[in-house]
This record gives sequence, structure tokens and C-alpha cells, in this order.
Amino acid sequence: MASSTAAILPRPRRVIASNLPLSVNAEGKNEPGVEVRAEVLPSESLFGGTLIRHRVGTHRQVPSSNDGSGELPLDDIPGAGIALPGGLNIYYLDIAPRTVGVMHRTTSTDYVIVLNGTLTLTTPDEQAYSVIDGKPDYSQPVETLCKEGEVIVQRGMMHAISNHTDEWVRALGVVIGSEPNRVSGETGEKVLNDVFLNN
Repeated sequence: MASSTAAILPRPRRVIASNLPLSVNAEGKNEPGVEVRAEVLPSESLFGGTLIRHRVGTHRQVPSSNDGSGELPLDDIPGAGIALPGGLNIYYLDIAPRTVGVMHRTTSTDYVIVLNGTLTLTTPDEQAYSVIDGKPDYSQPVETLCKEGEVIVQRGMMHAISNHTDEWVRALGVVIGSEPNRVSGETGEKVLNDVFLNN
């Protein structure tokens, strides 16, 4: 949980630049003007304020459409609001000091860019394990420190992100809906569903 001395990071700004329609007064012109809109992103408090999400943009499919100008609405994201099936979800995520993340997996490829602070990526080790009643039986999770400017590429595996420092951490998440997560084994292929484990 956030300590009283750690300052919450300022809300990020989103700048949207869009092509304007060629107007009837544009006779003889062959390129459109550009509209630029700037706005401070709203904040969404999660898990009692230990996480703050600022949604940047969504696309229901890739490639996306750049038609139109004006407002850029956000699509609803199912489940925990992380992965948009077949699409793209981009958001800032601020993580309070001394916050331990929940181990989970989504049907997505995630690019998590650390912008401020040091983030801890927690994963199971390289040995297979079981999950029974929402609890994993792996012996010791692996913790990887990720510093400012580094990027984590999460390929549909079990993970948690935490902040073990005394300052807020900010990351930018670019989440692309993926094909179902699959692994091969002795008995054939196994599909790995979305899951959130009990801490």
C-alpha cells in the first residue's frame, strides 16, 4: 500500500492528432488539415488504490481505422479490463509502493514499458506445476527487476507485476489480443485459459 510520503504520479496527457475532412473550400488542395486535441486522462483506481489505470486507447481489430476526427472513444474491455479479444488495449498503470501483484494469465501478448521506477516481474520457475483450488504448487517464484526504459514482453504466461520500492512505479501497457495460449506435452496440446490465482 502507498506510504504517506510517496507522491502519486501526475495524471498523463493524451494528444490525439487526426486528419480533418477536405472541405468544400479546399478546391485545388489535395491534403487534409490536421486536428490536434489534448486531454488529461481520467484515472481508474483498482484494488483499493494500489493500482491506478489511465486508459489511452483501444482498437477492436488490427489493422485499425484512422477514419474521422474529434473524440476518440474507448471500447469496453471484458473481464479484468486487460485484454481486448482480437484487438489492442493501451494504458498507463501506476503501482503503489510496496504492492504485491496477483499471479495471472491472459490471452494476449503484452508489452509493458517501465517509465518510472523499478517494477518486479514475478513468474513461476522453469519446472511444470499444478494449480489446485486457485493455488499454485511451484516451489519458489522467480523475480526479475525491470528498470526505467526497459520493456517486458509477456507471451501469455503466468505472471504478476509488483512494486517492492518506496516510490510509485509507472508503466505503459500495450496489450494485443492473441490466439489461445497453447503448449505441447506428452498427451498432446493444452490450451491455457485466462486465470487469476489466489495470493
